[in-house]
Amino acid sequence: MIIAMGCLTLTDLLIKVASQTLPIGQVMISYGVGSLIVFWALLRIKGESIRLSPLSNPSVIFRNIGDLIAMNGMFLALVYVPLSTIGAVIQTVPILVTAAAALFLGERVGMRRASAIFVGFLGALLIIQPGAASFDITAILALIAAIGMVLRDIATKLVRENLSTLLLTFYSCFLFIISGGVLLIINGGASVPVMDNSVTIAAMIVTGSLGFFFMTEAVRLGEMSVVSPFRYTRLLFSMAAGILILGEQVNASMIIGSALTILSGLYIWRREIVMQS
Repeated sequence: MIIAMGCLTLTDLLIKVASQTLPIGQVMISYGVGSLIVFWALLRIKGESIRLSPLSNPSVIFRNIGDLIAMNGMFLALVYVPLSTIGAVIQTVPILVTAAAALFLGERVGMRRASAIFVGFLGALLIIQPGAASFDITAILALIAAIGMVLRDIATKLVRENLSTLLLTFYSCFLFIISGGVLLIINGGASVPVMDNSVTIAAMIVTGSLGFFFMTEAVRLGEMSVVSPFRYTRLLFSMAAGILILGEQVNASMIIGSALTILSGLYIWRREIVMQS
């Protein structure tokens, strides 16, 4: 799981670097095509057929809508928002999923977990700092991406058909290509990539695919109660990459907010483990 989070952070960094010289729509298309080839190959290796009929399933439709919101919010955030801020905001996803499950799936959330959700929201506000003079409205893009991820995760819980994660992710690759095409049209067309761009994009596809592979292996081979907390290492990787490589600044409010978000998420996770045992 730690390797997976490192790979995904490196993918975010490469996307941010590539978007400085190429239109973000072109980066999305390149990532989508590369990932499509990777997951098509994995489906073939596992002997799974590519079916289009599940695309009419309401839960799959809502999952794809969430994916669209998440991917567009994330890619645009990677253009305009500091990587360290994105990493911090994305850590609110487990907290938002718990809140959404209570609201839309009827799952019971006691006073302790409700309090932890509230503290997590306070942490998110400290990270974004909406009332501060230095507030950058583009930080909302990271929050939009987080909301899309929540919608995707909730919809995934509602998928009743026996659909593999590989197949659902294969659908997502097409969404990358479609979204990238729309953004490319809006931004005025593609650019001819130079060698450096091509290397960056190739590395982005490799690290993204490895991140997914290692995350899947961690969940498949390890106890969820053991591997889940290590997802929060992504925040540490994001802050390290932002500060050491991109020269980003991290203030005290962001550190405190990140700590509150992580502690709240860990507490909610722990309560869920206790209630299930």
